[in-house]
Amino acid sequence: MKKILGAAIANWFRKPENREKAKQTAKRAYEGVQRHRASRNPNKPPKR
Repeated sequence: MKKILGAAIANWFRKPENREKAKQTAKRAYEGVQRHRASRNPNKPPKR
């Protein structure tokens, strides 16, 4: 089951448009996490 799932994900990532879509989604999610951390303690600088 794991092999089939891994193969399906690998095939999905082979397409350049999917790769770009995944990159944008990851970037948006990371920015959301950073915003959440910044709002919790406004006096503390964000981690790098």
